[in-house]
Amino acid sequence: MDYRYTNESCWILGCRAILAANMITLKRLKINCWVVILLITLSVNLSGAEKTPAFVYSSDYYAIQLMGQAPFIKFFSVDALGKRALSKNVIKWKELNDTLAFEIRKISDSEAAIHRKGSSDEAEWSFKFEKKKIVIRSAYQPKNRIKEISFIFDKHENHATLLGLMPEKNKTRLPAVLHFPDMGTFQLVADRPVDVDYDASRKNKSNFISIGLPEADKAQRNITYTLTCTSIYPKFPGVESEKFDGYRRNYLNLFQVNPKLQVIANNSCSDACAFTLFLSSMLALKTPPLVDSLTALDLLRMSIERYLDGMKGYGLEGYNSEWETGGSISKPDTTKHDSFLDSYPSLVISACNYIKGSNDKKWGEKYYPQIKKWMDSQMERDHDHNGLVEDKRSGNSGAKDQTMRPANWWDTIGFGHEDAFSNAITYDALNLMAQTARKLNRQEDARIYSRLGVKLKDSYFKTFYNPATGVLAGWKSRDGKLHDYYFLYVNSMAVYYNLVPESRVKSVMEAMWKKMAEADFNDFTLGVPGNLVSIRREDYYHHDPRWGGGEKEDGSDAFQRYENGGASLNWSYFTLKALKKAGMNKEFDQMAGGILRGINDGDFQGFCGLMAKDWKTWKGECWGYEGFLCDGYLALLAFNPADK
Repeated sequence: MDYRYTNESCWILGCRAILAANMITLKRLKINCWVVILLITLSVNLSGAEKTPAFVYSSDYYAIQLMGQAPFIKFFSVDALGKRALSKNVIKWKELNDTLAFEIRKISDSEAAIHRKGSSDEAEWSFKFEKKKIVIRSAYQPKNRIKEISFIFDKHENHATLLGLMPEKNKTRLPAVLHFPDMGTFQLVADRPVDVDYDASRKNKSNFISIGLPEADKAQRNITYTLTCTSIYPKFPGVESEKFDGYRRNYLNLFQVNPKLQVIANNSCSDACAFTLFLSSMLALKTPPLVDSLTALDLLRMSIERYLDGMKGYGLEGYNSEWETGGSISKPDTTKHDSFLDSYPSLVISACNYIKGSNDKKWGEKYYPQIKKWMDSQMERDHDHNGLVEDKRSGNSGAKDQTMRPANWWDTIGFGHEDAFSNAITYDALNLMAQTARKLNRQEDARIYSRLGVKLKDSYFKTFYNPATGVLAGWKSRDGKLHDYYFLYVNSMAVYYNLVPESRVKSVMEAMWKKMAEADFNDFTLGVPGNLVSIRREDYYHHDPRWGGGEKEDGSDAFQRYENGGASLNWSYFTLKALKKAGMNKEFDQMAGGILRGINDGDFQGFCGLMAKDWKTWKGECWGYEGFLCDGYLALLAFNPADK
């Protein structure tokens, strides 16, 4: 049985919160009058009872329903902007088989407690609700103990995440931040040191994210937990306007911690990708403090240390895709490939950005040898000594080595050999490595990495520029052929990282924009396409139509599906920044406005039937699979004028 909320009272609670605020019409809520009548009846029944089967509280910022049976919390919704958007229930409700019988006792309209039925003892758990705050108190009871209060979230409704330092698997040390993409954020603290339970799963018939607040113990007989609704984002003029509602709700979306791996991942229930951590590091540098002394840089440090200590994320040789079932993370590589060409530079950038942002030289000294090893291993892949790193996969059209995963993040496209995407990231890694070496007084290393950066840049544009199209190709295969499908992200990243001569920046971005118009893509609420021309079957790794593979030789029958030209939020940050750099302010405004509307409307999270919203055709048909892919939310950084 699917235990997602089906009880009408959950919808009623959300409606009650909104109607009470007198902000949204019944027509917009799309509910029938009889529901409202039932809602009013429930409200009257609850307000007059001392012992109630349920307790309801709502404010402008959140709504909650407590039940008299475990796991006690049946409805929970949040709108951190206080605009009463509280109809979505994020709780996955399933009554637990518990031998003890409990009841909710109402203390006031804003206070309730959980007791064993008929007991006169002090409540083991009590709740006090304020406009933007929830205070949950545990009092130690030697008998009839409720070991924890659990928030069990439905992954299909929201990809909630708990952002905090994890001393071990499935344990997060407070203070922490409980974040709900598209909805808002709670800062979670306790009045004594405590580790809360944190778990998540994407297994069939499971699909949950859970937070468990442990009970008080005999040694310390009381614990008080406080959840405070907030929004965390960098301020700039105009940011408080309605236009930026999505920016303020979602600025933290890029940070999703997998509780089993204790690392920043695609989302709480998904893989940790070594080649995307650098995106989180870029946002961490610009993120205000999260709660008390906890910062986004702390989350970055925790994650990069896992890799420094030997963890294998997706993109690294030896990664085990069966991590959720408890398999060893050191089993033989399931990708039949060595590390992706973009993995080591991503880790180097992440480590260097942590040192840069924290100025933690002691940490830098400790881990510098391993960071240097990553950088040197990457540069050893410059097999022909032309300054560019090469993947061992040939990248040749229709090559037999297409049984191996391609070279980078775009793992269904046949990237190989000299890869423009990975080399752009490698260039940034070299520059940051030189800066870090200078900071740590390793001057000779700084000179070496600076020279390597110059050498890579000298080769980059002349290797990948295609005079026939006026833009850069995605890769140059071992047979010398350029593979150019008007890759928007490749050209944008090359511009962003100063790998395109200044005199050519505008012409390259204008050529991309012109091709976009010719291809008839103009709905930026969908994000942006990765490529503007369909990828030929011989250059596409995954031939399954579900993943963008075409039966036709030109790949046109699968064009706009998934990575074969599908639109998404991913990598759009670099395109926005490249348009700015090219002085194409009108085009920037058009793209930025559409992306911001899509984010404001929550169009990049959730499902359309069996498919997910993280990838779409240009008509808006869903072809994603994650349900929430956090990578793309780096785009929010581009809206801040202070981002240079």
